[in-house]
Amino acid sequence: MRASARVALAGLVVLVLAVAVGPLLVGADPLEQDLSARLAPPFWMEGALAGHPLGTDQLGRDLLARVLVGGRASLLVGFVASSAACVIGIGAGLLAGYAGGIVDRLVMGAGDLWIAFPFLVLAIAAISVVGSSPAVLIVLLTLAGWVMSARVTRAIVRQIKGEDYVAASVGFGGGRAHVLGRHLLPAVAGANLVIWTFMVGSLVLIEGGLSFLGLGVRPPTPSWGNILSDGRELMESAWWIPLWPGLALTVTVLLVNLLGEGLRRVFDVREDGRA
Repeated sequence: MRASARVALAGLVVLVLAVAVGPLLVGADPLEQDLSARLAPPFWMEGALAGHPLGTDQLGRDLLARVLVGGRASLLVGFVASSAACVIGIGAGLLAGYAGGIVDRLVMGAGDLWIAFPFLVLAIAAISVVGSSPAVLIVLLTLAGWVMSARVTRAIVRQIKGEDYVAASVGFGGGRAHVLGRHLLPAVAGANLVIWTFMVGSLVLIEGGLSFLGLGVRPPTPSWGNILSDGRELMESAWWIPLWPGLALTVTVLLVNLLGEGLRRVFDVREDGRA
């Protein structure tokens, strides 16, 4: 693995640990309001307040605590949705690629039909009916991401299912489950790990966009997207409010993309996703 990918992996580990245990170490309540401390600037600026190193928002809430706790929601949605999307995509791709025929056409047709609809429109419609919560976001983002994994998995399975070692396994009595688990699943694992890393970055950004629009994680629960939304009208007078969640989103996407690029080289995955 390239040095940049190792640095990215270490950075992601630090980021996850920061949002997991950081709020406990900081000790500040991300929901506690203190109007006497509202719009306090970061520590290096004149007027900064002790105990609020990244400043406060318009309600006097500590931004360090809010960004750390908000990262929990954003990363949880991104990581869980990406993992679920890859699991569904791998299952669908294995089924379509190995069975072929009508099953293949049905699975791939479902994928084509799904991506034909604008995701944002579907998300707005679903959220208007069932409401918004991290669980709803995870389901929506899972449905948004499974098609890529399914297509790549299907392509790899169709490529290798006719190989001699697969035919030999069948000839020696290997059943469908044996062939799928012993030969085909390991063959698609590397490419899907690469897809997963890039998908994490994409879905974290989508979650941030939905929360920014008020369609994702709802206040008072903080997330990077709704903290950005809170500060959008204060860009000139309190630019530090949107700075920190925006920086967190940027760093997260950069790290997962660097890790994905490193894994792509390790597994020798081509630009179309095939190994």
